[in-house]
Amino acid sequence: MIQQYDKNLVTIIREKQYQEIKRGVEITVKPIPDFEGKGAMDPRLLKSSKKMAMMMKFMPKNLMKMDASPKSVKRLRKIFNNVDSTEMVTDGFTRENRQVKAEDGFEIPISIFKSDSPMPNSPILYFIHGGGFFAGSTEVVAEALKLFVSQTNMIAVSVDYRLAPENPFPIGHNDCYSVLKWLGENAESIGGDPNNIFVGGDSAGGNLTLYCSNRSIEDNLNLVRGQLLFYPTVNMGNVEDDNTKFTIDDIDMYPDHEKYIRPGIEMFSQATSSLSDMLGTTEIMTKYLTPYMEVSEKSPVTFISSGEHDFLTIESLAYAKKLKDLGVDTTFTYYCGLGHAYLDHVGNYPQAEDCVLDIGEFIRKNRV
Repeated sequence: MIQQYDKNLVTIIREKQYQEIKRGVEITVKPIPDFEGKGAMDPRLLKSSKKMAMMMKFMPKNLMKMDASPKSVKRLRKIFNNVDSTEMVTDGFTRENRQVKAEDGFEIPISIFKSDSPMPNSPILYFIHGGGFFAGSTEVVAEALKLFVSQTNMIAVSVDYRLAPENPFPIGHNDCYSVLKWLGENAESIGGDPNNIFVGGDSAGGNLTLYCSNRSIEDNLNLVRGQLLFYPTVNMGNVEDDNTKFTIDDIDMYPDHEKYIRPGIEMFSQATSSLSDMLGTTEIMTKYLTPYMEVSEKSPVTFISSGEHDFLTIESLAYAKKLKDLGVDTTFTYYCGLGHAYLDHVGNYPQAEDCVLDIGEFIRKNRV
């Protein structure tokens, strides 16, 4: 396997991790493996952030404007669709592309990842990519899924749901749920166990994951054994309570790194206000788009992971607290020195590899 870092850094992360309480939630803190300093940025992310900061100096500010206009969407997709991983797994796996019929007859593309020695009656990781509901693809997270199946011999399935704004809410959400229902009916035909379907997603994909879990509960299907949320969008409607209130100054920032950390948090936190336009709906204050509004005590066992400098971490912690208060078994991992979308950087960040290891452990622990 090829990594752009010393492979021992993954071991160091796991040796140095510890438990603490943050905003009322017990979390597993994952320190930067090779740098000390409260609120510091991981050295690998810092290197790329410095390059980005240099580019931003010469970039017109309107280029980062986020709206639903065709010109803006095209520009942003070019950024969000970039594959940022390093190929770690080059053989020993298969990827099969299929289609699943949506409610309106559309053929939804899915990909089925397996190792060359798949586990019989395997648990299934059904993964939903992020990208703000308007961008992203399986290709962005494919390396993480290849690494997962090579490490665990389990099955991973991804979905390329229809994107907004061309396909307004709830089309993309319903596509994801249609694939979940298809898996419930066809898991055995792909070598999987219908009783051990784990749904996961990153960023907007975390929102889509919760839509699938909550619809499954609502429809009394109970298809989801566990859910995995990576820096998820759970409070699009900006519900304010004691658990969601915060200011940017509540986030630790190493003084020498603050000029690289702060702009990213501010830029992306402002961008979330445009998601309703992207989705083509004003009905943001529903449990389907703002799942923080209504958390079910029937929620499946849950894994949440987020970064120290991610603008979504506060709402992720708030969601975890609601789950825990309802008695839902919830695990939260917290990566020091990282911001958003680290799972896209398998092969570049040791934390991404560590996160994939945690996914496998979570599923093994909670399968029936």
